[in-house]
Amino acid sequence: MPQRSLFMLIGAIGLGLLAVLLMRTYIGTGGDASAATAVDAPRSTPIVVAAVDIAAGPTLDQAKLKLVDWPAGSVPAGSFKAYAAIPAKQGLALPMVAGEPLLAGRMVGGSAAHPGIAPKIADGMRAATVRVTDVTGTGGFILPGARLDVLITLAATQTSPPVNDVLFENVRVLAVNQDANEAKDKPEVVQSVTIEISPVQSQKLALAQAVGTVSLVLRNPATEAAGPITTVHVTDLRASPAAPPGVRTLRRVVRHARRARRAPGTTVEVVRGIDRATYQIARSE
Repeated sequence: MPQRSLFMLIGAIGLGLLAVLLMRTYIGTGGDASAATAVDAPRSTPIVVAAVDIAAGPTLDQAKLKLVDWPAGSVPAGSFKAYAAIPAKQGLALPMVAGEPLLAGRMVGGSAAHPGIAPKIADGMRAATVRVTDVTGTGGFILPGARLDVLITLAATQTSPPVNDVLFENVRVLAVNQDANEAKDKPEVVQSVTIEISPVQSQKLALAQAVGTVSLVLRNPATEAAGPITTVHVTDLRASPAAPPGVRTLRRVVRHARRARRAPGTTVEVVRGIDRATYQIARSE
């Protein structure tokens, strides 16, 4: 065999061996990377979520639900991992948005049960309803979830003039009429507003509606600080700022003192039998 052909054969064998070695190395590395990727991939578990937006109601249509893979380490408490685990003939106490997990705590039992607003009432609080008009209800701009102040106006009596006072501040609206959907964004003139207040406040509200007119004042939900509470009288109905109560009281005392100093004296009436005489006694300085 010629020497040149021998060198070419040896070179071809060497290149072949090098190609085989590189291929084995590539395949080995690829297998290890796949294994590492499989180990590092987060585990997931199926849970039931809303396929579309679902309104609150006494029954739940499972056709509006779907199963999705959820990271196993962050599965919400009370979620369902299968359709069969969902209680039959139960509804939603609160509306759901698409993609939101279905939770046991948001369901109400029984096909005859209505969700209402009971699950939304905070622990230790009560739901009380205020009768309103288009004026006392701020023109229908009060929506579920809003914050407001409650005022009371007492009519004039034989012994006292009309007066207005602040009954509660910064209370939460649970529902307007029978609508508790906080996603509602259109104003509507309603006949009743249900608010969340304490047990004692609910007693005050019932009494206030019996003896006077209750009005609602809408406030910015970001304003949590309580404002100054001032009882407003008829004499305070002026454009200029009213003097503080202490200043008004001091002014009345000064006016009475000035009138007393201007009095000319004291009149004394003396009766002797059927005779009556009046004497003027000058004031001593």
